[in-house]
Formats: sequence, C-alpha cells, structure tokens
Amino acid sequence: MRRAVVWLLALMAATGALAQESSSALYAPADLLFLSHMILHHEQALELTALVPTRTKREDFIRFARYLEGAQQAEIDQMKGMLELATERGLDIPHHEMTGDPPMAGMLSKAQMAAVRAANGAEFERLWLQGMILHHQGAVDMALQEQRQEFETGRRPYGIDTMLDDILVVQRGEITKMRGWLKAWGLE
Repeated sequence: MRRAVVWLLALMAATGALAQESSSALYAPADLLFLSHMILHHEQALELTALVPTRTKREDFIRFARYLEGAQQAEIDQMKGMLELATERGLDIPHHEMTGDPPMAGMLSKAQMAAVRAANGAEFERLWLQGMILHHQGAVDMALQEQRQEFETGRRPYGIDTMLDDILVVQRGEITKMRGWLKAWGLE
C-alpha cells in the first residue's frame, strides 16, 4: 500500500511538473510568426479602408469601411500587445522577410492595390469588394491553419485561441455581406 501511495504521489508530481512546463511556454515560435504575419495582413486592410470615403457615395459602404478600420485596428493592437507580452517574457519574435508580391497569400499585389487606388465609383466598389473578399479569405485561411496547429499540438496560446474564433466568425460574415453587395449593386 505504501508503495502505491509513493508511486501515486510521484505520478502526481510528474504530471504537475509536465503541466506546469507545457503551460509555461506562453507562445511557440509559430504562434509569434502568425501574429506578426496577421498584423501585416491587417495593415493592408487599413490601407484599403482609408480609400473608401473619397471614392464612393454609398453611405452604407462608407460606414462598413469605418467599422472594418476600427475592428482591424483593434485586432492589430491586441496582437501587438501579445507580441509585447512575449518579449517581456524573454521570447524572441521570429522575423520572416516578406519579399513576394503579394507578400503572402490573401493579400493584394502592388498592381491590385494600384488599381484600387486609381479607381472611383462603381469600378472602385467592385475592385475594393473583390479585393477585400480575397483579403478576408486570406485571414480566414491563416486562422484555420493556426487553429489546426493548436488542435494538433494541444496548445492554447494565450489570447490567440479566442481571437481565432472571432476572426473566423466575423470575417466569414463580412465576406457574405460583401458578396451580397457585389450582386445587389450589379458589380459581379
């Protein structure tokens, strides 16, 4: 009996130590790279939303762009906060040079951004909505990839798991809204 108790206590201590060890790693390098990439991705969305008020007369479209700007900026701030927390805890933020055009899947190329910037009226609305749908789908794909990684590793990095849920739900809804506008406004 005494051996069983000693063995059970040793098992509990080992399990506790393992749990403490796995939970002490705030973020894995892949999590930090995801945050860095998603910030860059969201920054392009801010460039796009800034164009809307001067290139369309549709009030609902202008309100939507203001809403997106606020939502994307709030997520950028949240992700930068997570990166700051990681550096405060002594983690190195991996750097990955973005040299492609577009710099990553789900972002607009330089030529696409130039076309959106040069357009006005219905042409702008079409290019912007198509571009933002592509952009949002890129964020959804990135979030799904990060979520799959969490499920496979059993990790739930601080703050990222709930942010992923928000991105998946909200941006899918926004894609549906934008596709509806393309159709309703005869821009398909």
